[in-house]
Amino acid sequence: MNPNPHAPHDARHGLNVLITGAAGGMCRGINKRLGKAGHTLLCVDLDLERCQAAVAELQAEGAIAYAFAADVTRQEDVERLRGEIKDTVGDVQVLINAAGILDRKMLLDHDVASFARAVDINLVGPFALIRAFAEDMLAANWGRIINISSIAGTTGYPYPSYAASKAGLSNLTRSLLMDFWGTGITVNSVCPGVVDTPMVIQQVRDQVPNKVPTGRIVNPEEIGALIAFLLTGDAQSINGADLVIDGGATQIFRLFDAAPA
Repeated sequence: MNPNPHAPHDARHGLNVLITGAAGGMCRGINKRLGKAGHTLLCVDLDLERCQAAVAELQAEGAIAYAFAADVTRQEDVERLRGEIKDTVGDVQVLINAAGILDRKMLLDHDVASFARAVDINLVGPFALIRAFAEDMLAANWGRIINISSIAGTTGYPYPSYAASKAGLSNLTRSLLMDFWGTGITVNSVCPGVVDTPMVIQQVRDQVPNKVPTGRIVNPEEIGALIAFLLTGDAQSINGADLVIDGGATQIFRLFDAAPA
């Protein structure tokens, strides 16, 4: 009897992994780790030139990687992307929704349009991609969906569009379990704390040693290592989880001593 009937793939054979927001700092670390594991990287970003540069770096390190441009908030872009990827490598087995924005606006700085834009990118985009690529995963009776959320979705955050959209993304993860019941598809959220990317402002970097029990910022490749594990057969029972990787920050600290300027 096969003890692992829903895991025809493992890291040794390589998987077709689609990752959005692939030109960003965190995604470069994730892709570097997944490339080392032998997966084929389908890198998607709104900025094709930056995405191609990121892919060139991966290819120089021996990874199999391709660059695609798409606006994840536009349904027509998502459908076109699906067709382009099918023509290039076939079906996607792993979807990593990492595209997102952090709009540093507090309540009275936001208008409805700017708030909605953050929700579109951070929450509606992942929904559109899951809906588009789930069909092939369902046909194969196997797949991995990983949403890059944030501890801000649990703890709250001074910037409400970011916190609310990430909370929604984590709850979307949990809500999809019924859709994928018994299919061999798992869906999880990875919730980083402060990650070493250009997005992190110096004020936050200065506070990390005193506010995070490990005394350090999370390295993007650590997030990649967690995701790489989720793609193995050993992780097939991890499903519907918010996997926090924050050095213990969620448990004990406030990110800012006072409201940011």
